[in-house]
Amino acid sequence: MNLRNHEDMSSGASRAAGIVTMAVGIAVASWVVFGSPGDWEGDMRWVHHGLALGTLGAISFGARLMFPDTGDNESDAM
Repeated sequence: MNLRNHEDMSSGASRAAGIVTMAVGIAVASWVVFGSPGDWEGDMRWVHHGLALGTLGAISFGARLMFPDTGDNESDAM
């Protein structure tokens, strides 16, 4: 699936998938931030950091799904 053009996915389905992806990313990020800090000791701290980075990726991917770059704004480039 080409994520830039979204030719395989309709506009409504793309926006719905983006909203769900962002909601899951925000929910997991909230759990990572506000969860019990005592559970992330030792080697589990790497899982904590991986989840934190993964949620940032999920949120940005959801934003790309909601607002795809169509390439119609060529006049903005210098």
